[in-house]
Amino acid sequence: MDRTTTRSTRTAAALAGALALTSASALLSTPTASAQIPPPEPPSITTTVEGNEVTIDLVDPNRGLSHLLTACTAALVNPVKGVNLLPAIAAGTLPPISEIDPAVFEWGPSLLTTNAAVRERTYELGEIPSGVYAAVGFCINPNITNPSVDFEPVFVGGTIEVGSAVLDLGSAVVDTPGALAAILDLLGIDTGSLGSSVGSGDATVGSGDATVGSGDATIGSGDATVGSN
Repeated sequence: MDRTTTRSTRTAAALAGALALTSASALLSTPTASAQIPPPEPPSITTTVEGNEVTIDLVDPNRGLSHLLTACTAALVNPVKGVNLLPAIAAGTLPPISEIDPAVFEWGPSLLTTNAAVRERTYELGEIPSGVYAAVGFCINPNITNPSVDFEPVFVGGTIEVGSAVLDLGSAVVDTPGALAAILDLLGIDTGSLGSSVGSGDATVGSGDATVGSGDATIGSGDATVGSN
């Protein structure tokens, strides 16, 4: 096991421990039974990119006594490595954190969670390699198995690097059921305008003026095709 995987595994384990500690502390301070805890609402996240520096701002909407055991945090997912997660993320959920391969996270999940006293967090991710990512904010409590999720696409680097990353995504999603529609959603592309071609072997992602990033980063041309038979 390489150092990155080992570090990621330890981070995931520490995160689970931190969330458990938060829940235990809250249980000691309130008579509220876990059976009365409602499922958490997903957090709201916004991202800022300056060069290769990424910042995630997270707002946890879960307030009041019923959410004393709810905690939220953020992570940055590499969609190429985490292609199997894309349909779940697009649907607003995730598998249990303990079941996710830590290698799919480019950064995080952060151990700095929200809690009953602090419902907003800012995460400074530092230098991130150029590419396309999904910033993910998620909330859990003892009553749910699958975290509730908010996501936002993150484009790091210049036009060429982002364009290359989109092509890598195209080759990764073709053989994963539901992944093509999910990645279009993650990239903010209206799947309704693509009709029945989404998810099929001839699905075309780009159109003449399809713009995927911000600024001048234009991804896709008249012949931009992600999958082929």
